Amino acid sequence: MNPATAGAVPPPPAPSPLLRPPPALPPLAPPRPVPPLEAVDTVLPTGLRVVAARRATAPVVQLRLGVPFGGSTARHAAAAELLSCTLLAGGPGADRAAVDDALAAVGGSLKAVVGPEELLVTGQVLAEGLPRLLAVLADCLTGAGYEPTVLAAERERLLHRVRLTGSMPARAARAALLRHCFGDHPATRETPAEEQVADVGRDEVAALHRTALVPRGAVLLLVGDVRPDRAVAETARLLGGWSSPHRAVRMDPLPAPAHRGEPALAVPSPGARQCEARLAAPSLVRTDPGYPALLLADQVFGGHFSSRLVQRLREREGRIYSGRSAIEQRTGSALGTVQFASAPQHAAAAVDGTLDELAALCGDRPPTDAEIAAARGYALGVQALVRSTQKGLADSLHGPLLAGLPLDWPDTVADRVRTVPADEVRAAAAAHLRPEAYAAVLLGPPAPDRPLP
Repeated sequence: MNPATAGAVPPPPAPSPLLRPPPALPPLAPPRPVPPLEAVDTVLPTGLRVVAARRATAPVVQLRLGVPFGGSTARHAAAAELLSCTLLAGGPGADRAAVDDALAAVGGSLKAVVGPEELLVTGQVLAEGLPRLLAVLADCLTGAGYEPTVLAAERERLLHRVRLTGSMPARAARAALLRHCFGDHPATRETPAEEQVADVGRDEVAALHRTALVPRGAVLLLVGDVRPDRAVAETARLLGGWSSPHRAVRMDPLPAPAHRGEPALAVPSPGARQCEARLAAPSLVRTDPGYPALLLADQVFGGHFSSRLVQRLREREGRIYSGRSAIEQRTGSALGTVQFASAPQHAAAAVDGTLDELAALCGDRPPTDAEIAAARGYALGVQALVRSTQKGLADSLHGPLLAGLPLDWPDTVADRVRTVPADEVRAAAAAHLRPEAYAAVLLGPPAPDRPLP
């Protein structure tokens, strides 16, 4: 033994590569500038606004046709649903299978849905089949047959869907919130009543088509591998016969929600195993100068997974399964919403926690610079991701266009979100995210020994 090394402590073994901390990630690269859209935006003599935008990432074209479809009665909601179910079934003597076969031959599809505010036709097609897709759409818009046998079959499917929707806790909670906030306003009729669906006949549906499904005030959007000027010219040629002296009717703006600042309305739901909470408050329309700041404040509160709502109620306290907040843009108004699902024993505490976080956000714990930076990055990143696809671009453009805004409106809002000062975000939270501004409902299993708040 070497006397010089006797009693020396051997060096520790080198750490395993599996135990070494991973190298730090480099900072995110700045976003790449998005080239301006090559687009044409025009209004045809029929009053139809046509927007064609080139995004040639795939040989496909996305179609969105939006028609304002407001009405004031329960019968309107039922007739509108039956119209949307049968609109694409073809003219007299045709059937849905024939329409689908014609579209399938060019790799195309069309689908119609309706709500209290809008009738929306969505579609896509291989670029070379766009004229055929437009021709089929024109045939349906100008010659829908509403054949009795087709209408009867679609009525049965619709009734089944109405019953199924009523059994979904999330949909039932939203319906209860809308009724609680807005009473009998048309916005509450997102699903028609069964008795109205059963009672509406063919003549009523056909009359609604003639007077409400009209081009004046509607928007047709084409996004994809198109030459915008050619696409607009083709649309004018094929849809020029769709005309009417009537103008599309917009839904009346929402009033301020009733029952704000009151305890959550308990809505018993026999058979439910969890609770669904919904809250709503007045918010800012997208054209308001303060909207970008409020958008970021809402993101900090509940707009993404790292938000205060999720971190407190889900991650730290374990009271909710999932939750989020959002700003819904409606006709002439906007609604700030909060939703989450929880176990019945945690529902009351989760509602209290939501209101506590709102109070803190607009009070003694306003959004921090770090929270605002994270919300800003999330909002801009999601928009860039969505708009990177043809479908996402079409979906993001459709709403602003139907509201009468210019084609570059989403970019205008993004620029403002990118530069809005943090102090404006904190001011927006203090002004618009106050707990007393919210009305709430809590749908869940009846529990007399543990009443809902």
